[in-house]
Amino acid sequence: MLGLLLRILPFWVREPLLIVVGAVFGVRIAYLAVHDEEPVAAGIALVFLVFTAVRVRTVVRALRTRRKP
Repeated sequence: MLGLLLRILPFWVREPLLIVVGAVFGVRIAYLAVHDEEPVAAGIALVFLVFTAVRVRTVVRALRTRRKP
């Protein structure tokens, strides 16, 4: 169901949604990892934050491409 929604949503709705979800989960898991001293959770948080950074970079590149005449 989630995959279907992500395929149906347009790029300008899907990408910011993925950025917000990835950032919230990544920061929350990182906080819990630091608080509980869990290295596995820190790795998972790092994956979420890297995924989010890649998405941000994709949106920035799309905006720059769209802005050029």
